[in-house]
Amino acid sequence: MKPDSAIEIIRQLRSKGYEAYLVGGCVRDMVMKIEPSDYDIATSAPPADIMKIFPHTEPIGAQFGVVLVIHRGHPFEVATFRSDDAYVDGRRPTGVSFTNARTDVLRRDFTINGLLYDPIEGQVIDYVSGQADIRDHIVRAIGDPQKRFEEDKLRLLRAIRFGARLGYSIEPETWAAVCRMAPEIRRVSAERIREELSRILTEGNAAIGFQLLHESAMLPAILPAVNWNAHLERCLALLPLRAKVDFAFGVLLHEVSLPNVRALVDDLRMSGAEGQHVISLIQGLPRFQTLASEPDHAVKRFLRQARFEDYIELARICATAGDGDLRGYDFVVEKRKRWSVEEIAPAPLVSGNDLISMGFSPGPLFKEILTRVEDEQLDGRLTTAQQALDFIAGEYRR
Repeated sequence: MKPDSAIEIIRQLRSKGYEAYLVGGCVRDMVMKIEPSDYDIATSAPPADIMKIFPHTEPIGAQFGVVLVIHRGHPFEVATFRSDDAYVDGRRPTGVSFTNARTDVLRRDFTINGLLYDPIEGQVIDYVSGQADIRDHIVRAIGDPQKRFEEDKLRLLRAIRFGARLGYSIEPETWAAVCRMAPEIRRVSAERIREELSRILTEGNAAIGFQLLHESAMLPAILPAVNWNAHLERCLALLPLRAKVDFAFGVLLHEVSLPNVRALVDDLRMSGAEGQHVISLIQGLPRFQTLASEPDHAVKRFLRQARFEDYIELARICATAGDGDLRGYDFVVEKRKRWSVEEIAPAPLVSGNDLISMGFSPGPLFKEILTRVEDEQLDGRLTTAQQALDFIAGEYRR
């Protein structure tokens, strides 16, 4: 994403006499020569004035100095320079005081995220030696790490996410505070924890991220059913960048018992669709070892599950990270190539109306008959509607 629209917002704020800069992760990425995915703006303008200057705004956190400005169809967070009052819930301050740029930077989380950029002058403004830490590949809390993490416990996870994603080391005092405060992560909401875990899993170097979670003792605090081991580490190392979140959780949880998987899905407040996909992936994984001995109808039903490419990839990752036995994976891949979509999921030969016409009453027997007919069809023994009707008449005499 190009910064043009964000720079236009900054120019408008400057034209009204306010300071305004790009801030945070977008500046970090620019210093690293990475194109940012979004741009945040910090300004001396108070929220009420921001909403007067721009016609399309949403006060997403105006009490904390944050306004969403919609400009040229894109949303930009525009935050007023502030210092935070006391934190009482490990997440938000009880209030804020509007202040200057330097004070605003000093209350942020990590030095690499504490940079400002003046796009008019083309100058990085660095009050916290963030550029040096980017150069040296270090994640360092701004000021006292203990205080930064007490303000927002989610920063414990964010430190690990940045370390893993960027391939940076975590500065010793910052790391010591992460380890010391690891149990405090349980005070963070499930939704926020899930979001950070999702990003650790999908933004790159997931194996490093979860190794750090294990070493800090944060992993058992948030995912007690996950047993960290060399196999799981190898599996996570094979996760592709930007994998779908539910697939990535399937890889992470594939050794966890199904009752515990169901509990974790609920605990992390996953959506119904995401949670069910995770559960289905883990339920399906052992089938790769048995499908070669199962009848065609069972194999075909397995192959026609939604997003089946995820099942195949999970099996490949687990086998590759395990004993290297890819026979189950190869069998499924070969069958999927050989059979057409019509062979895997053919149109039914008979319907419930046909059964009613034959004198059957709707009920549990309907499902049994239709399933048996489909079994015969998938196995290639029934190919026409008349064959199916004759089969029913012979097997289920009225």
